[in-house]
Amino acid sequence: MNNIDDRLAHGLHDIVDDATDSVPPVGALIERGRRARRRRTTALVGSTCALLALGVGTALTVPTNSPAGRSDVTTQAAQPEPASPAMRLVSAATASENISYRMRLTHSGPDGLTYEGAFDPRTDTGYVRVPKDDSVMTELLINGTRYQGGEPPLGPLPADKGPGETYGRYGQYPGTYDRLSLYGDGDDVLGSAEPDPAALFAALKRQNATVTEKPDGSLHFTYAETGRDGSSSTAGDVTLDRDGRIATVALTVTWQSTVKGRLDTGTVNSTLEVFDYGTPVTVERPTDVVMIKE
Repeated sequence: MNNIDDRLAHGLHDIVDDATDSVPPVGALIERGRRARRRRTTALVGSTCALLALGVGTALTVPTNSPAGRSDVTTQAAQPEPASPAMRLVSAATASENISYRMRLTHSGPDGLTYEGAFDPRTDTGYVRVPKDDSVMTELLINGTRYQGGEPPLGPLPADKGPGETYGRYGQYPGTYDRLSLYGDGDDVLGSAEPDPAALFAALKRQNATVTEKPDGSLHFTYAETGRDGSSSTAGDVTLDRDGRIATVALTVTWQSTVKGRLDTGTVNSTLEVFDYGTPVTVERPTDVVMIKE
């Protein structure tokens, strides 16, 4: 089985809390599963992982009585079939959720950006920073309260840049949030790694992605999207760490668009690295804070 089928849908139902069903286009990010993580118990997650990843059968060796003159024989139950690539994704999704981690997201190209941060989905606390030529854009999340601001650039300020914003000043946003937002709007496949890597697989399920396993054991997925003004095809590779959690997600998106009345094409490459699972994540509230009204 290569396509994410009904079994994957049922598994993801538990993992992402009844999910029903991405600059250039990348694919759409699931968010609903993140809202439900507090309602999922450790027992439910563990049992889902065990059933989907390992199957329900185990090999048994049963001694039997042998007829006279014949040596003893044993009967061995059939070995369970190896988990399909889709089921391996479900297992990795379960293993990667509800645990803190550090991450690095890199977009290729001359204008590519690199995001670095950490997040704890259990406390809705984390941070992400992206260096630019005139500042280091920074987002902080502390128990669900969002702050965004800019810190001084890592290098000299370019000659064509003015003094810009007040470094170290942060806007505090009303309401509470359960994910960081500097990556985008939270609705594309790559962004589903924030703040919960497990959401990636729900997004792939919604895109009806085809999932296969490569000879080195990594997982490969593909899907395509077509709209009124263009189309895109996405191919990605997922590697897991020794604990069965996401280690890297490498995406290549090939797109074409006629939105400007002409045919534009391009390719985007992005790489997500997730590491240090279980690391403590603490964030201090900034001292220079301005309330944001929305």
